[in-house]
Amino acid sequence: MNWLTNVTALVIVAPVLIFTITFMVTQYMTKRTPKAVKRSADVTTFFLILAVHFFMIILFDRSFLLYILLLLFLVGIAFVALYAKSQGEINFRKVIRGYWRICFFTFAILYLLLFVYGIIKSVFLVL
Repeated sequence: MNWLTNVTALVIVAPVLIFTITFMVTQYMTKRTPKAVKRSADVTTFFLILAVHFFMIILFDRSFLLYILLLLFLVGIAFVALYAKSQGEINFRKVIRGYWRICFFTFAILYLLLFVYGIIKSVFLVL
């Protein structure tokens, strides 16, 4: 194994580790599970985006970074538009927090789907 493979493996595993560590530390400090989950999601989102990018490179042998950035941009526009329509005025702090958590949810689902797809692909390559 070369160093790039090791870095890729670390980036792909990082979101799970970071979420778990952040959750445990926040839970210990605040004793409030909902706050710990939210803070962990906020911290993990960037690492999920990066992991999805690396997953796609490994599974499909090409980068989808431009598409990921386009997805982030379109989700942001849609979220701001819907928030402005429902609330009338834009509270940027709430918009950014909501957008970031939607990104967490979206990329967590993508991460899990790519994980399952990778396992299935590996099983069929062995057979």
